[in-house]
Amino acid sequence: MMRVLAFLIAATSALACSVPVFRYALEHWAADAYRVTLPRGKTLNGNFDVTHHETNKIELRHPKSMRSNEVIWLVDYSEANAKLLTDSPARSEIAERLGGGESAVWVLLESGDAKKDAEAAKFLDDRLDYLAGVMELPRLDDQDIKNGLVSIPGDGLRLAFSTLRVRRDDPAESAFVAMLLASEEDLREFKEPMVFPIFGQGRVLYALVGKGIKVETIDSAAQFLIGSCSCQVKEQNPGVDLVMAVDWKKMVKEQAMPGQKLPELSQIADLLPQTVKIGAAESEPPVKSDWRLVAVIVLIVGSALAVKRFWTWHK
Repeated sequence: MMRVLAFLIAATSALACSVPVFRYALEHWAADAYRVTLPRGKTLNGNFDVTHHETNKIELRHPKSMRSNEVIWLVDYSEANAKLLTDSPARSEIAERLGGGESAVWVLLESGDAKKDAEAAKFLDDRLDYLAGVMELPRLDDQDIKNGLVSIPGDGLRLAFSTLRVRRDDPAESAFVAMLLASEEDLREFKEPMVFPIFGQGRVLYALVGKGIKVETIDSAAQFLIGSCSCQVKEQNPGVDLVMAVDWKKMVKEQAMPGQKLPELSQIADLLPQTVKIGAAESEPPVKSDWRLVAVIVLIVGSALAVKRFWTWHK
């Protein structure tokens, strides 16, 4: 039974769903923890894998998932620099926009060449304005809503893009810029304007560099972000996480539609999803006290539905 359950869970995780990538990522793809080395006795709040050493330096490295031990940001330890590591004006603005329902924030990392930066900014703004007028979000499947793959109804989703310019030499953004430039190999070698679509829980899709900021690359990135999630496994999708000082779970919970509730334990035997209406937004689901159990419940129900759909399609 456990082997069958494990298979069903694994199969369900890889199946497509109707939820747009940007929304699925916001609700389900938790950001990986960056590794940071601090002087002994120092601590840091946030999503970090912390180690200590004897020097008075802050060393920032990629999450373990990226399999790189390169130091991407190195500064003297101070409370000010520790704060720069966790947050910055640009990241706060990005978080506010994503929390407000925007599909993605397209960060233009300036090259320092005023003419090139202005041309890239205008081209990007014009193209995104056009796409916002012609592209459409996928229609949410009612079953995906009932299965908890998305916490808001289809009419609660917005197709909205915005841009944000960041100076490469801005001291307040030094850690943020370092993460962007380390999101792909060799980016630090280019002195061109760069565009980074950021979505979900602060995830960079990929970089568009210099002449690569063109119709085809912008359209392709936009289509991926608003398209149906073809694979629910984060690691099998493009992108690199950033450090963002945001309580994403709280943000998603505040956006969730009232009445959305996980199935009761007694309903699992039926292997059918149920939507149970609750009276008030602050009401607690009966199984909320153990989120690990809740996660298993959702996966079992989703797995059963996946198998049911599979057999239906192949009849």
